[in-house]
Amino acid sequence: MAQPPTPPRATGYARTQFMIVKIPVVPDADDLYHQREDRIDQALKAKGLGTVIGWGDSLGEARAGGSRRVAYTRVDLDVLEIEAARAELQVILSAIGAPAGTEIHYSRDGASVADIYAPPEWRLAQPVVYGIRQG
Repeated sequence: MAQPPTPPRATGYARTQFMIVKIPVVPDADDLYHQREDRIDQALKAKGLGTVIGWGDSLGEARAGGSRRVAYTRVDLDVLEIEAARAELQVILSAIGAPAGTEIHYSRDGASVADIYAPPEWRLAQPVVYGIRQG
């Protein structure tokens, strides 16, 4: 008689999903001490939704002369449930004064989409191709 398959060992870790927040850099209003990332992390942790796993500045298009300015800050997130995290991110980003054009990137049904902040509301589930929002 065949033995039933052995269930996989529990790791003790919950299955998580990856999300990204892109915050445009606004001249003369930059978050020099990156306090926004800490506020996002605190809000997600307080609700048991996830955590910030990293952040960094990303460069924009080349200017005349070839130099490039910092265009946005990217915040990488590890979340337990995308829909709940999206709702919390929309609240916290609005509360901390995120600028228009802030994006929350996630995957839905295998497609890359983003919620785009257009104060006072969010344009939800906008299509994204190769990390570039379409439309």
